[in-house]
Amino acid sequence: QQQQHQHQQQQQECDPSPDERSIGSEGGAKIIQLDYTQVPKEMDARFERFDTDGAVRPTIISPGDVWTKRAQKALLAKPTESTLRSEEQKAEKDAAFDLLDALTKSGALSVDHAALHVVVAATHCFDKTVTETVVQDNANPIDKVERSTLIMASTVHGLPPAALVRDCQQTRLRTASPALFLDGSAE
Repeated sequence: QQQQHQHQQQQQECDPSPDERSIGSEGGAKIIQLDYTQVPKEMDARFERFDTDGAVRPTIISPGDVWTKRAQKALLAKPTESTLRSEEQKAEKDAAFDLLDALTKSGALSVDHAALHVVVAATHCFDKTVTETVVQDNANPIDKVERSTLIMASTVHGLPPAALVRDCQQTRLRTASPALFLDGSAE
């Protein structure tokens, strides 16, 4: 209980203020060019190097065959829902790209202030239940998940794990996963 209380107290001390939650800003953000097609390959290499348990498995996300489209004909119109099968999905995708093509004059105009969202999924597998891991192995399963998360985050953001962790958590994480924090280990 004392350890749990210390952990909660430490977490409260480390909780960011509302303006600390965003990482970087437009004015001070470091721009990193990253080939997103290489992210899975890079992530596999880092997991082979740093995931000593071999607990992370690749996950394939397959969208369903039938999608639900929610749309409004006008700003004040009532929202409508429709079902899209594969032919309708292709038509909607083509219409979206046609609109993007028209807005950018076939790529002649840049799209400023746009965001690209990339989903990278992995499954962390445990050989035992959480209770068995804690009781039988005297190990904290959260440490293993944090290590996996840091490996993924450092790959996606192109930063070393130390740059992604608050100073007040550095000591704990360096103790739990020292290989991640060796100089140049995750860069």
